[in-house]
Amino acid sequence: MGLNIGNRRELFVDLYLIDKERTTAREWLHSPVRRECVMTNNAAWEANGWVYYTVFEDGDIFRMYYICFPMYNEERTAHKPPFFHICYAESKEGICWHKPNLGICEINGSTDNNVVVITNSMDAFHVFIDKNPDCSPQEKYKGIYTKSGKRKKELWCMTSHDGIHFKEGWMITDKGAFDSYNSVFWDENKNVYVCYARDVHDGADGKRVRDVRVLESKDFKNWSEPKPISYIDSPYDFQMYTNGIQPYFRAPHIYVGFPTRYTERAEWTANYDRLCGAEHRRWRMKFNRRFGLAVTDGLFMCSRDGSNFRRFNEAFVRPGPESAMRWVYGDGYLAYGMLSTKATVGDEDRELSFYASANDWSDGPVQVFRYTLRMDGFVSRGAGFSGGKLVTKPFIFDGENLFVNFSTSAAGHMRIYFEDINGNIAGDYDSGELFGDSIDRMVDFKRPLSDIKGQEVKMCVELYDAEIYSFQFR
Repeated sequence: MGLNIGNRRELFVDLYLIDKERTTAREWLHSPVRRECVMTNNAAWEANGWVYYTVFEDGDIFRMYYICFPMYNEERTAHKPPFFHICYAESKEGICWHKPNLGICEINGSTDNNVVVITNSMDAFHVFIDKNPDCSPQEKYKGIYTKSGKRKKELWCMTSHDGIHFKEGWMITDKGAFDSYNSVFWDENKNVYVCYARDVHDGADGKRVRDVRVLESKDFKNWSEPKPISYIDSPYDFQMYTNGIQPYFRAPHIYVGFPTRYTERAEWTANYDRLCGAEHRRWRMKFNRRFGLAVTDGLFMCSRDGSNFRRFNEAFVRPGPESAMRWVYGDGYLAYGMLSTKATVGDEDRELSFYASANDWSDGPVQVFRYTLRMDGFVSRGAGFSGGKLVTKPFIFDGENLFVNFSTSAAGHMRIYFEDINGNIAGDYDSGELFGDSIDRMVDFKRPLSDIKGQEVKMCVELYDAEIYSFQFR
């Protein structure tokens, strides 16, 4: 029996639908493009360090939560405890972010600030809208954070009715390291809460390796035992700092993750002398060798079951062109979450916006930059002008029309046709030449697709200087 995809949007981020024997179209991992600086942390209480932050859409606004803390400078630290501030910002379009005076936390005798929580024990703060239909309105917004227990760290939650005023909740688990960004969400397909938390394991060389564990709950209070996630065709001993795992909002049956990969080389080499910021890098090593030797970048991974992930070994976000503030331990930390925003240019298709900090370790204000990516544009299948082909495994669909996310050159094109289970081509279901660039183009056939819905078919896509990112029957 073929795969039943119904009317789900399917992406080519994995091999789930691909007939590997017949497919010649290349797989291509795409990277987001760095855009403008959207916010600068220049308030006195925002310190000079900002690593973990969250963005999500809530009605007609976008919300952002971020943690502020001091990095090292000549006096070792620029702020006195309690130095962990959880701040809040919001935006209408994802480019201009406003920091409202919330009047909640007093700092230096004033509550005119955008701080929602102040503490001396928090490592990160992840906030989400609880979409469980049984969730109490008083707990619509939930946050999880790391708390220092009597003997070890613990993962706790906070709750809020408005996303601004939070109160302490309860412990989720004490089985883990949690010394990084931990995340949680409600999975509408499984009807469970899913949490991804930081832990460690012993590597092949006996050294500690940072990893990610998953645990689930029906009620947000009773949680399963944390279990390590596994990776397909990717080294298990990659040092994983953050995880960024979330259901992709346009195809929630697929989890996507944007983890930070930590790379620490064994010793200082001549390359470090040539690498940007060498003098300041040497200075940071006075506090800890890894502060100078380590560099980070961002990865992409995906999963359909939440436990087994396909992780691409190539970087999704590279540190980028060398400058005084780049190529440091802290590059590639993408915010948790992505936003659907208006196009950068005119009336073009909407795009995905990501956010990442810059200027860490600089003893100056941290900046936040926006990055953009094509909608569904994580991975494509494509070919050059000489051509290539994508063939799916047999599947069953439900819908009247086929919509595709694709791109061609002016001279290139794409052709889609269907085969039955025996490989016979259905002549009336041939698109002919398709050219253009659209995230949601309806494909025209001579006969309505409703005539073959519910039957096992294979979709064949010929590509000539073209790429396809996703498709959906509806």
